[in-house]
Order: sequence, then structure tokens, then C-alpha cells
Amino acid sequence: MIIDVIFLILMILALIHGYRRGFIVAVFSFVAIIIGLAAALKLSAVVARHIGTAVKVSDRWLPVVSFLVVFIIVIFLIRLGAKAIQRITEAAMLGWFNRLAGILLYIAIYLTIFSILLFYAGQIKIISPETVEASKTYSFIQPWGPKAIDGLGVVIPFFKNMFTELEDFFSGVSQKLSFTISFLRPASQLVVDCNILPQKSHCQYICMS
Repeated sequence: MIIDVIFLILMILALIHGYRRGFIVAVFSFVAIIIGLAAALKLSAVVARHIGTAVKVSDRWLPVVSFLVVFIIVIFLIRLGAKAIQRITEAAMLGWFNRLAGILLYIAIYLTIFSILLFYAGQIKIISPETVEASKTYSFIQPWGPKAIDGLGVVIPFFKNMFTELEDFFSGVSQKLSFTISFLRPASQLVVDCNILPQKSHCQYICMS
């Protein structure tokens, strides 16, 4: 249900942003997202080292933080250029066509972003299988991200393996989270085989507790 609510909110935002900003800004927003993903992949390791020395951030969240920092900065810079071009070309395009095309492109952009976020949220166990099963729109949203990245890879070889690289990047985060959760789990929830430990008396105490 929560996935469906977020999907509905994103579609409303796409209509509003597409109508207000138009096609030019929508195109540059799409380009900004693609370049932002590529830059975040290539530069997140370097940025993570700088953030780790300058700010106290947990090691398990450092890759995610550095990825988001690079991604947001790149999108912000490209959007500044898009607004400047929008002012220049506004007079040359029909208002209704500019807005309609902007709405359609923003819908595609938001669907792609939401699809990618859902995929990786599942990878690092932020959303549960029960949440996915309860959603009416998940099966429609999920294929958008991989198809968009794969389609872009056909045109631009640089992006060919981007989705695989993103998957590898976040799988490392997932492993760190799983290890931390297992490490912090109370002793009463641990399963211990007393027959394979040398100090059986101490082991029996753990098993009984």
C-alpha cells in the first residue's frame, strides 16, 4: 500500500513539475540523473575517503552518503544550466506543447527513479517482501529502472554495465548491514551447537539462557 501511495504522489508531482517547468528542463533533468549516476559510481569511493576523514560517519552508511552527495551535486549544477537555456528557448516553443512534453517526460523520469530506488531498497532490506506483495503497482513500476539503464547502454556504451555496477555497489552495503545486525543480535537469539564447543559447561549455560 505504501508503494502505491508514493507512486500516486510522484505522478502528481510529475504533472505539476512538467506543467510548470516544461520540456527543456525535463530533458536536462533526465540527462542530469544519468550523468549523476555515472559520476556517483566513479567518484563515490574518492568522496567517501574525504567524508570519512572530515565528518564522523558510520562505515556502513559511508558508501550511501558519498553516493548521494555526488549525485545531488551533479544534478544541481546541470539544473542551473537547464534553467538558463529554458529562458532562451521559451519564446521559440509553443507553450502547450512545451508543457505537455514536459509532463510526459517527467512521468518517465520519476518512474525510472522510483523503480531504481525500489530495487535497491529491496536489496538492502529497507522494504519487506510483504510490502511488495501488498502493492498493486509494483509489477508495473519495477521494470522501468533496469529497462531505462539497459536501453541507454545500447546507445552509449559507457552506461552498458551501469545497472550491474550499481547492483554490486549496493550489495556491499547490504552485506555490511546484515553483518552488523547479526553482530548486535542478543545472545538469547543465537543458535549454538553445544556438541562442537570444547567448554560444554559454559555452552550449556548459553543454550539454556
